[in-house]
Amino acid sequence: MHERIEVLGISVEKCYVEDVMEYVNENWFNETLSTYGVINMKLLMAAQEDEKLKEYIGILDKAVVDEPEVLKAAGVEDQRLEEEAAKHGFFSTLFWFLSHYKNQVFLLGETEEDTETFYHYVKDKYPDIVILGKDSLEEAHADQVDRIINEINSFSPQAVLTCSRNMGIERFVADNRKMMNTKILFCLGERQEIQKEVGLKKGWLGKLLEKSTFKKLVSQYNEENEDSGKGEE
Repeated sequence: MHERIEVLGISVEKCYVEDVMEYVNENWFNETLSTYGVINMKLLMAAQEDEKLKEYIGILDKAVVDEPEVLKAAGVEDQRLEEEAAKHGFFSTLFWFLSHYKNQVFLLGETEEDTETFYHYVKDKYPDIVILGKDSLEEAHADQVDRIINEINSFSPQAVLTCSRNMGIERFVADNRKMMNTKILFCLGERQEIQKEVGLKKGWLGKLLEKSTFKKLVSQYNEENEDSGKGEE
């Protein structure tokens, strides 16, 4: 049985970037869709109050821990895994892979601004990646969702790449991934690499508060579950 990483009641398989990319390569030509996503503090905290996000995490074929704080909260001591999380190894390896093989992709963001930022990042930094199309979930009512899915399917991309700041993409994927005509779906979360490249950067104070809130939530969760366990003895 594979080792697991468990935080805030959510469990994912422990895997290195190399393991994930081997899985991607093995499943590239399968008929069924493979879905990959990153696990970070923001997603884990949001999932505590959103069952749809818990469902999203559960449907991922492979989940990559993207922040060392998550590993620390899970009590995982693995230098290689910590380095990969700190350096966002999955993101850089994935884009090297897509660029090396000149793959055809579709880009999806939450807002038009996010999508344009994502598009210019990929276009400028990885010119060998073929961008077939792009769109956003802005005002994604039922008709809009159908339109986005139809647009993706009209291109039949080898992969769909998504970026997300407010978890809209993750909810969209949980509900609609099976309707997409693509082999691989990569959910990359909120990417500081992209924001830095185009002159945007998340404030250090905001990140510090996020870390502090996450740490407190994990501590509270662990204490409550320890007390619950004692009560059952």
